[in-house]
Amino acid sequence: MVTFNNVTFDQMMYLFSQPLTGTDPRQIIEYLVNPLLTTIFYTMLILTSCYVVLFYRISLKRRESKKRLDPSFVILFFLSVISVGGSVVLSVNEIGYEDIKAYYFEDSKLYNQYYIKPEESTYVFPEKKRNLIYIFLESLESSYTSKELGGVKDENLIPNLTNMALDKGVHFSNGEYLGGMLPIPGASHTASAMVAQTAGIPLKTASGVNLHVNNYGKDGETFLPGAYSLGEILETEGYNQVLFFGSDAAFAGRDKYFQQHGNYEIRDYNWAKEKKLIPEDYKVWWGYEDAKMFEFAKETLRELGSQSEPFNFTLLTADTHFEDGYLDESTPNIFDDQYSNVIHNSDQQILSFIEWIETQSFYEDTTIVVVGDHLTMDKDFMRDTPESYQRTIYNLFLNTGYPTGIETNRLFSAVDMLPTTLSAMGVELSNNRLGLGVDLFSEEDSMIESLGYDAFYTELMKRSTFYERNFMKGTDLKQILNNQAK
Repeated sequence: MVTFNNVTFDQMMYLFSQPLTGTDPRQIIEYLVNPLLTTIFYTMLILTSCYVVLFYRISLKRRESKKRLDPSFVILFFLSVISVGGSVVLSVNEIGYEDIKAYYFEDSKLYNQYYIKPEESTYVFPEKKRNLIYIFLESLESSYTSKELGGVKDENLIPNLTNMALDKGVHFSNGEYLGGMLPIPGASHTASAMVAQTAGIPLKTASGVNLHVNNYGKDGETFLPGAYSLGEILETEGYNQVLFFGSDAAFAGRDKYFQQHGNYEIRDYNWAKEKKLIPEDYKVWWGYEDAKMFEFAKETLRELGSQSEPFNFTLLTADTHFEDGYLDESTPNIFDDQYSNVIHNSDQQILSFIEWIETQSFYEDTTIVVVGDHLTMDKDFMRDTPESYQRTIYNLFLNTGYPTGIETNRLFSAVDMLPTTLSAMGVELSNNRLGLGVDLFSEEDSMIESLGYDAFYTELMKRSTFYERNFMKGTDLKQILNNQAK
C-alpha cells in the first residue's frame, strides 16, 4: 500500500464496496498517477519483453521476425510463476494472514454471546432532556500531541484539544496521559466509525462471498436495517436531529444511514448550494472548507436552540483528511509540513466553535462530544512512529455533570461511545451496556478489557452469521443480485 498507508484489510474491503460520489478527485488522480500508471508501465514492459524473447527471434539479414518457440520458454515460465507466487506471498504478508483467514473463513460468536439490543433496553432521561452536539473530527488522533503529554510529536499540534481534555471536560485515555480509543475492524474510516460510535457495532458490509457489493451505500434501498442507533433512541424521545457536513452526505451511504436510523435532516454540501450559501459551482476539497462549515453550523444551532424540543446536532469536519489536508487561506504557516499546519489550524477552529457554543442560551442544557473518527491514513505523516507506540483516537466529553479530568488506563473502542454518550447526557440505562459497548463512566469492563485487545480485534475480523442475519438482513446479497441483473 504505497499511496494509502495505514489501511487495514477490512477497511480496504469496505472502501472497495462503496461509491466514489463526493470523493475529492485529487485523491483519485494521485492513485492513478502514482502506483497505477507505474504498475501498468512496468507490467506492459515486462510482458512485451517476454513476448519478444519467448516467441520471436529477429533476423538481422532479412529484417523480419519468425515465430518460433525458444528453449528459454520453460525457464522464463517458471520464473514468472515464482514471481507471481512471490507477489502473492508478499501481499498476504503485508495485509496479514490472520486478518485474511478470519475475514473469509471463520464465524464469530461474539454477537451471540455479548450483543445487547438497544431497542429492548430501558432509558430514563432527565426531566429536562439535554441537547447533544456530537462533533466528528476527521482523522483526529491523540497521537498528534507532544511526546511528554502522550503523543509522538516533538511539538503539540493540538494544544487546545489537549488543554480541554486535561482541564475542561472528561477524557478517556488508554494510558496515564492523553490517549483515547483503540482502532478496531469495522470502524476504521468515517462512515464505519460513525456507525460503530452511534450503533455500538462495527460496519462490515461485506464478508466471504459478499465482498463484491460495489454499491451498497449508494444504490441499496436500506442501510444496515437491523441496527438500532443513538438517533433512533433520541428520535423516540422527541429530539430534532440534524446531520451537518461540508461534503456530500451520499458518500459511502452516510445519508441513508442517518435518515433511516433517526430521521436526521441532512444539511450537507448539496444543501449549502441549494440554500445559496455557496455558489452552485463552488467545490474545494470534499465540498467546502471547514471554516465556512463552522459559520453555517452556527445558524443551524441558533435555529435548533430556539425550538421547544431538545436537539441532536451531529457535525463532521473534513480539512484534516488525507492526503496532507486542506490548506485554508487563513491557515498559519507554523510547521515544516502542510498536514501539521492543517491539524493545528483545525484545533484552533474547534476551540473557537466550542467557545461560541458556550455563549449561547442553550449551552446550559447541552452536552458536547468531540471525537475523532479514525486514525489518519496519510501515507507518511506517522511514518516515524515507534512500533511499540499505540496510536489512539481522540475523545472529549464537555458539560456532562461528571467530574472533569482524564479517566486513565481505560481500554475501549468506538462501540463504547453509544452507551457512554447517553450517560454523558444524564440518561440512566437499564444496564451499563448497549450493542457491544459499555458505559465508560461506569465501573464495568469494556469488551477489550474483558477479552483482551487482540482477541476482540480477531473476533471482529471474522465473519458473523448473527451479524449477517440480524443486522444486514440480506441487504448486501440483494444488492449483489441487483448488480448481476444489470
